[in-house]
Amino acid sequence: MAAARILAGKTVLITGAGRGIGAAIARTFAEEGADLVLAARSADELEGVAAEIRALGRTAYVVPTDLAEIDQVERLASEALRLLGGVDILVSNAAFSPPPALLVDTPIDEWRKAHLVNAGATLILVKALAGQMAERPGANIVVVSSIRGLGGTPYGGSYGGSKAALNQMIKTLACELGPIGIRINGVLPGPVETRMTTDYLAGNKPLFDYFGDIAPIKGWTQART
Repeated sequence: MAAARILAGKTVLITGAGRGIGAAIARTFAEEGADLVLAARSADELEGVAAEIRALGRTAYVVPTDLAEIDQVERLASEALRLLGGVDILVSNAAFSPPPALLVDTPIDEWRKAHLVNAGATLILVKALAGQMAERPGANIVVVSSIRGLGGTPYGGSYGGSKAALNQMIKTLACELGPIGIRINGVLPGPVETRMTTDYLAGNKPLFDYFGDIAPIKGWTQART
């Protein structure tokens, strides 16, 4: 007798789902019986992940979205509600990191974009979805943050600062949303070797090795494929 799928009948919105951690989350959720809306900037990457999910017998909708654009994030929430008929689980995973630079040398527009994508987009989605999620048993929000938000982040201050803000926001939302039946948790990975991190650290082995050593378990983790 096959084991019951723990997410059977659940509807899920995942951001940053075109590759890396987000794509791995999407595949795992589909294997556990969920139907999904997948969001990221690249439609081609999303369609590739969606095809894998459909091959598992689950429903996957693709909504290309630039998480740095507030109107697109709001549209994503509306589309997820329309396509799925409601959202049981939100996985806020999308992230942006400017190229490595001293914080004092980072253009303010890139600093602002990191905070908007990495923290602001999560809040926009929660604001748009929390009302209907509170009416759905087992409502759950999972936010992918980073251990780089727990301390100083040389040559990555915009990213680390945005994740620090996100970590605080997760704790605050947990206090505010828990009483209305919405559970929210943050996941703080150490160094995960994805295309974003590979591009970010391209040609800089000393910095690559430095980030690989900041987690309690040393070395780079691979997103499941």
